[in-house]
Amino acid sequence: MTAVRILLALFALLAMLTGASAQSLVFGTSDPTISIHSNFAGETITLFGNIEPSLDGTPPQGTFDVVFVIRGPVEERVVRRKSRQFGIMLNADHALFSGLPSFYRVLSSRPLETILDPEVIAERNLTVQAQAALALEETTGNVALFENELVRLMGEANLYRTDERGISFLSPTFFSTRVILPAHVPNGIFLAQALVVQNGQVVAQGAQRFFVQKSGFERFIGEAAVNQPLLYGIATVLLALVTGWLGGVLFRR
Repeated sequence: MTAVRILLALFALLAMLTGASAQSLVFGTSDPTISIHSNFAGETITLFGNIEPSLDGTPPQGTFDVVFVIRGPVEERVVRRKSRQFGIMLNADHALFSGLPSFYRVLSSRPLETILDPEVIAERNLTVQAQAALALEETTGNVALFENELVRLMGEANLYRTDERGISFLSPTFFSTRVILPAHVPNGIFLAQALVVQNGQVVAQGAQRFFVQKSGFERFIGEAAVNQPLLYGIATVLLALVTGWLGGVLFRR
């Protein structure tokens, strides 16, 4: 029993020493809630943080790099490939992606490959290609082809992007970046994660949530369409009928 206690004490001491060598991080966002109105044309938010002393009070020493990862709410997407059949372009193979981040942005102070070990990048699935591979649920065609096509489509929509020099250090420990959310950014909960890197390894990390949601009349309409679909449909039909009748009256005059 004495030997077991000694081993447990050694493991506890090792854990304390390992934790003491890690840095602490203070991390935040400029806009915890982003409201979408009818004239919404996109938004820019600022992410910032500071590398704090370690748990034993040792101040940050050496140089650091930072990686930001922003994920939007998950969704399902289907990618289809068209082919000519009997002289007509029809859907052929397809791929279903489930649990896919609807928005994914990776920003870093330098290129990922120069600041993180390849094993760490692969373990944390930091690249946009890794997100596509993780979300692929089924396909009837070439896997790599559909994964690359998904990344291309999401990139063209400005929903997936990698910015290898998107983070600036304003002091040896204070850093910030600005993230542009497009006009068609999905609604929901977003998670922003900050990774502090030194000598190829993550030495500190933090996470913050922010919300993107419709507000005002747009939010009322959206909630009515989801929560009261029957009444929403009736109201839409009545509005169309009234609009058509008014248009007919005006044009007759």
